[in-house]
Amino acid sequence: MYKSEFKVLQGGLSSDTSQLKKTFISAYVTDTRLMGVLAVYARWAVGDDLTMPELHQFFYIDCEEAGLETYRSFRGDFGPEAAMAEQSLVGGLGASRIPLSEREFKGLLTHWMNFNRKRELPLPDGFPQYSFVFNNRPPGAKELASLMSKICCPITEDYQVVNYFLMRCFGRDYGAAAFLTDSHSGDDGRLREDFPLDIYDGYVKATFCRNVIDLHLRYADGAVAYLCESLVEMKGKYDILVSKVVVKNLKIIGFEHCSGYSISAVEAAMILKKPELTNVFEINLSEEEIEENLGEFIVGLNTVMTRHSNGRMFMAFKKTNDHVGERVFMLSNDVRGVYYLTDFGQLIVMSYNEKDLGMLTSRLADSPLAPYLLYSSGYEFLEPVLFEFVNSGLPDFDDFVEMNTE
Repeated sequence: MYKSEFKVLQGGLSSDTSQLKKTFISAYVTDTRLMGVLAVYARWAVGDDLTMPELHQFFYIDCEEAGLETYRSFRGDFGPEAAMAEQSLVGGLGASRIPLSEREFKGLLTHWMNFNRKRELPLPDGFPQYSFVFNNRPPGAKELASLMSKICCPITEDYQVVNYFLMRCFGRDYGAAAFLTDSHSGDDGRLREDFPLDIYDGYVKATFCRNVIDLHLRYADGAVAYLCESLVEMKGKYDILVSKVVVKNLKIIGFEHCSGYSISAVEAAMILKKPELTNVFEINLSEEEIEENLGEFIVGLNTVMTRHSNGRMFMAFKKTNDHVGERVFMLSNDVRGVYYLTDFGQLIVMSYNEKDLGMLTSRLADSPLAPYLLYSSGYEFLEPVLFEFVNSGLPDFDDFVEMNTE
């Protein structure tokens, strides 16, 4: 599951809009409910004077644990700062943006506000600025079911429904897991009576790292049973769990635990490892110029930024979550590659195959950054290297590679 790094709570014009009239213009939500997260955007006209700056709101929802966790707003035109906020929240989700009516938007936000309150979770700061988006009554079962059909991506194949279902069960997100069965009632968290959804309830804040699906049985009524070998991490420990999942007409109709065992972190790393291809550039820009052009790295290169001890990582995600439909699912397969900008003037481009590396490098060549980049070196590694460099604290990637190959 993608986790938002975005924690800033207000931006743009800082004038208080809490007492001003707001008129709904438009809204959207990402269709990523089955990934366990949602990003929501709304645009409002403010006051009675049409010349007043508009209000743009962003919300980020963690459907497994934190609920409604992030809020950010902007006044005025949808400018570069708002575009960077949108990219930071939405860019890593592999999402389509689904239009919402005002009623749907408020119903969705009210549902997740109640999620927080029932679990005594804090709402994002700035509540007076966005309190008007909540209804007095939560949406009913029919409204929730209608919303679920919008915020969940279409299911088109068995592997996809199996992977999403296991992902939601290990995330203890039983409302979404129930939605994938042959009977459900929206996002109310109801557990089925004919087969339990909570057989892995002991996994708390766990990560569904990998899943391998194999055909087990085909039944006369068209149902298909699959055996799934899942690699799950919790608190730094790794387990392999084998489950039987039965699918009919793209719905889950059976689920049971078969076996399981623990493996070491080293064994897990061997299972999850990928080759890395990298290109290294020297970047001829001052620190001030880099700060002024962060938008080119984030919006221009379509990435999500995180800060590290020796630089900034700009992670480029794929535009869809098609990897969930693969027989061998890996959580990291939604990543196309990484741009890593060191604090010492190097730009490292890394991907896991030549096609994606070429695409990321071509984006650089077509960007306004191109005149300031000088190619330095290229590498192909069978073991993960970039993240070791990020955690090393060393300033120069070429020096790091040389030190570790002597």
